[in-house]
Amino acid sequence: MSAQQPLLRSKFFWVAVLYFAEGFPLGIFYEIFPVYFRQQGVDLRDIGALSLLGLAWTLKFLWAPAVDRFRHHRRWMAAADLGMGAVMIAFAASAGLPHWVWAAIAVFAVLSATNDIAIDGYTIELLRRDEMGRGNGLRIGFYRAGMITSGLVLMASDLFGWTGAFFCAAAILAACAGACLLAPAQAAR
Repeated sequence: MSAQQPLLRSKFFWVAVLYFAEGFPLGIFYEIFPVYFRQQGVDLRDIGALSLLGLAWTLKFLWAPAVDRFRHHRRWMAAADLGMGAVMIAFAASAGLPHWVWAAIAVFAVLSATNDIAIDGYTIELLRRDEMGRGNGLRIGFYRAGMITSGLVLMASDLFGWTGAFFCAAAILAACAGACLLAPAQAAR
């Protein structure tokens, strides 16, 4: 047995990976999009309106029962990550601010909120009650690490331009999708 196998079987490893995947898109929304808009000459008032699209996280309780009912949390997570990656590729492939930018960010926010629902549901089923405290510490730490990583992607925009930064974000989201599919399967209810 390789040293990697016990790590991949560790529930806490998967909690860390999945909460990184949950924090990274939120960082994109709150750190990258406003700076990108500002550099594209968008009015501060309009950038402030971006927070209205953040209502997706507030309203996710409306579709959370559907995500939980149809379960397959790993598939929901992977699909959400791939969808957000597609939005990043669309941004990378377009110049300036295309007419569809607000709709694309709304889709991104809904996908990110759906990802949150699926990750939380998966984690609740993954951890035993006596593991919740340790799991919670990892959740917070790696969620923040995901957000910080989005800040590094923002810094990369200085080196590689926005196209490179958006492709980098898409690659990270694709890696998150792959990780979600590798996570241990859920036990049947």
